[in-house]
Formats: sequence, C-alpha cells, structure tokens
Amino acid sequence: MKSTGNINRKLWPTNTTALQPLSFRLAGVLLLLTLLLIGSTSESVSAGLESGFPQAMNPEQVAATIKANAQALKAFSYQQRVQLQLKGETKKVTLSQVTYDMYGNQQKTQLSEDPPADSQPSGGRLKQRIIAKKKGEFKEMMEGIAALVKSYTELPPEQLKASLKKASFSPGEGDMAGSVQIVMQNVIQNGDSMTIWIDRKAMLFRRVVIATTYERNPVTTTANYAMLPSGQVYMGQAILNYPKKEVVVEIDNLNYQQSR
Repeated sequence: MKSTGNINRKLWPTNTTALQPLSFRLAGVLLLLTLLLIGSTSESVSAGLESGFPQAMNPEQVAATIKANAQALKAFSYQQRVQLQLKGETKKVTLSQVTYDMYGNQQKTQLSEDPPADSQPSGGRLKQRIIAKKKGEFKEMMEGIAALVKSYTELPPEQLKASLKKASFSPGEGDMAGSVQIVMQNVIQNGDSMTIWIDRKAMLFRRVVIATTYERNPVTTTANYAMLPSGQVYMGQAILNYPKKEVVVEIDNLNYQQSR
C-alpha cells in the first residue's frame, strides 16, 4: 500500500472531534425540523401549509400529534451508533447511550469507540505533521457540513413560510405510499431542496431529505423514521453523503427502552 493510504488509515479513525458535533446535530436535527416546519410555535408555518394539505390532514392536528410524539419519546432511552465511512471503508464507529433528564434535556454517554480515540499514528515527525494537517482539514470540512445541515433546521419563520407557500404537495409513492410528500426548493441556496413525507394516518414524519451543496459540491442528508411497538415514531436512521470526498456518515438510533 502507498504511504498516502497508510496516512489515511491512521488519520480518519482518530478524528473523533469532527464527528461529535455532527452526530449531535444530525441525531436531533430532524426532530427539531418537524417542530419548526409545522409546530404551533409558528402560526405562519401552519398558515403556509393550509393551502396545500389534503383536507383529511388538518395542519394544527398534525402539529399537535408531532409535539405529543416528541414529548412521549423523552420517556425512552436508546443507543446511538455513529459510523464514518471513507471511500467505502469503515473508519470509525462509536456507540453511545442517550437518555433524557427530568427537564427533558438530552444526556449522552459514550459506551465504545472503534478504534479508540487514544490510538496514536506511527511514523516520524514529518508523517505525524502531515497527519495532523489532514486531520484539521477533515475536521473543518465535517464541521462546515454539519453547520450547513443545521441551518436548514433553523430557518426564520418568514423564510420558512415563503418556502412553504411555493412548496408542491403530492401523494407519496413506492415505499412512501400512504404519505403526503412536501417538496420545498431554493430554501437557502439556489437549486437546493427539502423534501418531507408525512404519514396520512399517523400524521407523523416518515422521511426527510435535504439536498444542498457544500463548497459547490452536492451534500445529501436523509432521515428515515420508524415506529416503536408502543406507537411512538422516532428517527431510526440518518445518512449524510458527501460524494466529493467519498464520505458517508450513518447514524442509527436503536434499542429503545422506556425509562420512565
């Protein structure tokens, strides 16, 4: 293997500082998105939906259902698995336990990390300096992408209202049959899009896809939702894909247990 490959093998697994903010943001970002999109905290948002929602789905009822679901999920603890892939190879996997305190604040405890964060790269000083430089560049890139994705969940109400007024509404197809598909375009950047599928019966989210660009290169974030046996809907998986650097970050929320 060439020396650059050896550098990469040591570089990516030890870059936990770049992954941590991304995993925190993506884990909760899409639940926050649901509240921002049709939560009752913004009357303008609900007003923007009224013109396009099917008559059988009242926006206020959808908003109330989503808020109740979010509150109910805080009675559960779960595990979160974060996996970083580079050029098709898994470079880092972390497993954390997530709980909520009595005030509803998320608490996260890391259970394992593979490889361990304290593993040190081998080689001379020059090689270590090269590794340190590339680690810094990768960390900066990942934080920039995470901040970009996060910006779609913090849209000002008026900007969100404008996007919703221009959104297209249609029945979900394929594995999204039985849902309403909402497509918003040019939300923050020209050519970007945010697509949301809401289940007609459960009135909860089934999928969210954000397609945008980072440094003029495509970035896609997809969140898929699942239902617990007790009826609550949670974000089961989120995948961030940055093809330019062949980086894929996958976050899986699993092993839900009712804690209170």
